Amino acid sequence: MRAGGEAPPGRRWARIVGTAIGRAARLWVVVLAAAAAAAAERVVAVGDVHGAYEQFVSILQHAGVIDKDMAWTGGKTVLIQTGDVLDRGPRSRDAMDLLMDMAAKAAPAGGEVRALLGNHETMVMIGDLRYVAAEEYQAFAGPESDKLREAEYKEYLLYRKQRSVKARRPVPGESAHDKKAWMEIHPPGFFEFRQAFAPAGKYGKWLRTHDAVTQVDDVLFMHGGLSPELRQKNIKEINDQIRKDLETIDKAWSKLCSRGILWQYLSLEEAQNEARADFMAQQNSGGAVDPDLMTFMNLGNLTMAAPTGPLWFRGYAQEQEAAFAPHLEKVLKKFKVRTLVVGHTIPSAKRITPRFDGRVFLIDTGMLPGSFQGRASALEIAGGQFRSLYVGEPAQALSANGK
Repeated sequence: MRAGGEAPPGRRWARIVGTAIGRAARLWVVVLAAAAAAAAERVVAVGDVHGAYEQFVSILQHAGVIDKDMAWTGGKTVLIQTGDVLDRGPRSRDAMDLLMDMAAKAAPAGGEVRALLGNHETMVMIGDLRYVAAEEYQAFAGPESDKLREAEYKEYLLYRKQRSVKARRPVPGESAHDKKAWMEIHPPGFFEFRQAFAPAGKYGKWLRTHDAVTQVDDVLFMHGGLSPELRQKNIKEINDQIRKDLETIDKAWSKLCSRGILWQYLSLEEAQNEARADFMAQQNSGGAVDPDLMTFMNLGNLTMAAPTGPLWFRGYAQEQEAAFAPHLEKVLKKFKVRTLVVGHTIPSAKRITPRFDGRVFLIDTGMLPGSFQGRASALEIAGGQFRSLYVGEPAQALSANGK
């Protein structure tokens, strides 16, 4: 420095430029923050749909995000659906189409639709069909369905024959009774349904891009919950891991099909049985462990399918609050948020339920008639206030974060 504290001309110029850049950067941060606040000026979150299309539409209309003509009326609202659109109910396909349509219509208005993965989305994608309703298959049936079933039955018989010969097992019979039983569990629309949720299918391709966890301001949204045992350090790692899990299963299934061990339309249970048989044969022969077989043997260890994973965890709905509160605090601190919003588990009151002094909101209220006897609902967050919405009722303020 020169006498009097004056900086050299070059350094002084750098300081002037640096100050200008710093002011511009701070201004840009303010602009970005204002834009983000405007984009998230209102959030509407809806829990499990399970094919209850009419109820889903009714609550979206009541929340003001769509009108009677299904046009987007939510403006800059961020609509979050926390997974489990699929299974149990009759009109899951219509609900998915609606989510796709709303996403396209919301964007030009400055709004956003975030459809998250639930455990039932991932179950269907990997062939776990235990909860698929008959009407869900029917929604995919077309004029060529019977012809397709006959063709796939022949392919299945060929697979079974080749599989039995290779494994040195008796070749199964082909009785009329066996065919009838097979057709009953592969009804019209079954194969079109499976194709639609495959990696290249309309819905499978769409769902495989979805996140499991999303954040708006200081609130995290997910299907099940964030266990304190999760290894991942942030939501990007969680979402990347679940996408990786799905890709791992997809690739393993494809490889095992190409080797004749699996057939592409087996259920997950059937695929696991076939993988187990080959795994045991390898073990008995002292052969090397096949990683593709191990994928099916160890599905429960994947973040996507683990009981402690974000799609399956039920702790925030089922654990005693006093005992579990320290674990929640750990999670909130880890992810730097104040509130969690989850679906997956229906509260006994079948109403949107705050827990842990308003730091957790349970929003699965069992909207599917005949199965859960609940009702459609939405959680609205605007101006830092949380409100529950039900058709035919005034909005009700909910306590959040201990306020």
